[in-house]
Amino acid sequence: MKAKRQRGTAAVEFALGLPVLLFMMFSIVQAGWWMSNYVVLNNAVSAGARLLASERGFATPYTDTAGAVASATGSLSGTQTVTVAVVSLGVTTTCSGKTADVSCAAALGTLSQPPAAGTLASVSISYQFAAPFGGSLFNLGSIMPSSISANASVVVQ
Repeated sequence: MKAKRQRGTAAVEFALGLPVLLFMMFSIVQAGWWMSNYVVLNNAVSAGARLLASERGFATPYTDTAGAVASATGSLSGTQTVTVAVVSLGVTTTCSGKTADVSCAAALGTLSQPPAAGTLASVSISYQFAAPFGGSLFNLGSIMPSSISANASVVVQ
């Protein structure tokens, strides 16, 4: 008689536990995807800042740095904004537009004329995070950040 009353309890337990297990599994996948993108961005800004700091005396520091960052973030599918700047004696020179290479090259100095001591080459990226489950499943998109940013600064030698 007891076996007859227990019939179907496994199906009920499975039906109650499945949404919790699915939520946990998809949350782990989503968080792992976010962490992977964050690591890629941090590596890209680090490589870009190191390259920019070593571009003293070159004619195209902005183009080279933007190319290195784009190459390092090639696996990311979302929209990204790269900001390249040189900070010297409290004055920030943001390299952008048609004169980006000229303004960066002037701020970095030449081979014979080094920049002021403590000059920093700075690279920043802001990235629109493209989540694999963008809110369509268990509303996971609302608990994840919509953008990721990373910054790196290296002293110009």
